Amino acid sequence: MLYSLAGWEALYLLLTALSLAGIPWRLPAIAAAAGGLLLAAWRFVPAATARPRRPRQLAGAGWGDGLAATAVLLFTGFALTLWITISDFVFHWGIKGHRFYLARGVDYAFLAQPWNWVMHPDYPNLLPELYAATAIATGGFDERALMLWSAICFALLLAAAREALWRAAVSRFVAQAALAAMAMALGAFAIGGESAGSADWLIALALVAAMPPLLSPPDRRGAAQIGVIAAFAASAKMEGIPLGAFLVAIYAWRLWTASLADPARPWRGGLRNAAILVLPIAAAVTPWLAAVRRHHLFLAFNSGPLVPGRAPIVFAAIAAMMRGPYWHGFPYGLALLPLLALVRALRPIAALLSLQAAFYLYVFLSVQIDPIALIQLSFQRLAMHLLPALMTALAIALDHCSRPKAGAEERPCPS
Repeated sequence: MLYSLAGWEALYLLLTALSLAGIPWRLPAIAAAAGGLLLAAWRFVPAATARPRRPRQLAGAGWGDGLAATAVLLFTGFALTLWITISDFVFHWGIKGHRFYLARGVDYAFLAQPWNWVMHPDYPNLLPELYAATAIATGGFDERALMLWSAICFALLLAAAREALWRAAVSRFVAQAALAAMAMALGAFAIGGESAGSADWLIALALVAAMPPLLSPPDRRGAAQIGVIAAFAASAKMEGIPLGAFLVAIYAWRLWTASLADPARPWRGGLRNAAILVLPIAAAVTPWLAAVRRHHLFLAFNSGPLVPGRAPIVFAAIAAMMRGPYWHGFPYGLALLPLLALVRALRPIAALLSLQAAFYLYVFLSVQIDPIALIQLSFQRLAMHLLPALMTALAIALDHCSRPKAGAEERPCPS
């Protein structure tokens, strides 16, 4: 799963670099540059250490895996019909991807046109670049083929959740039940809420993908994983930029506290870990920010001063949207987020989800357009970002609390 995210991010950085260098996106140029990246990775990236054997509670497929696979297949079938394509694909991500495919690069002059504000020209371009690269590789812009990216994200998200449940050593029944519940809830929203072609899959995937390294002791390998996930999130959507920053800050805090517990650790190792953690997101954000500033793409109404007086109407609108159709009440589970802090191993995840939720609330309280309309349009999609990771963490907490504890000590989640 993590290799997929790293590959997508590497392709995004490669295509962005080709555009900035004025080199058209053609298969020979992309293949040559990709080959160079693979060669450099083989030469300089250390080999992965052997992974521990998967314990019995997740060994082999179970009934929850079957239901999860069924949900993915149903979503894929509907997505290929284009019946559940999100409107953002029609008016935003798809237009960008098609334009980049025709221009053989990121068309900043097109994005800078004043009438194109409706397609968010200031957003990061990971998804439309993936769409354009797919069209170049297949010889044409086929919307049905592009819907498969959402299905792949759905499958990878469930795989990441399964990995997190394994890292937490939950019981087999809890793991299978959590996978089934998450797949059914997410599949119902994705089909009913028409989420094929959406960039929200990328943010939800990044949050769940971050759980396995956050559940493990902090080390250099975990720093590299979080660095890649943070860069992926920051390249996916505007909401992913603060998410990437939160991921880096939380893992940096974990590395620092671990170094305090081990004074013998050399300081050079700490600097190396910091570089591994920060450089990927810096590589993702720097060219995007430079292009936005150079071509004046940033939309002023995206941010403004905080207006605390909006809080009553904002919370009322959020409460109304929690009862919305497609999620069937699952957004009420966000109220359980503070309970995650009661389990020591889940505190980094609780902090990450809380910070991201707080950022969304800040946007509602500061945006310079009608916040009620924004909540009605976006809240259920923003809930899609948080709920899969939250449901996974709640399953871990439930399993933790349901087991007998040895003595009075808190039972930590195994890593």
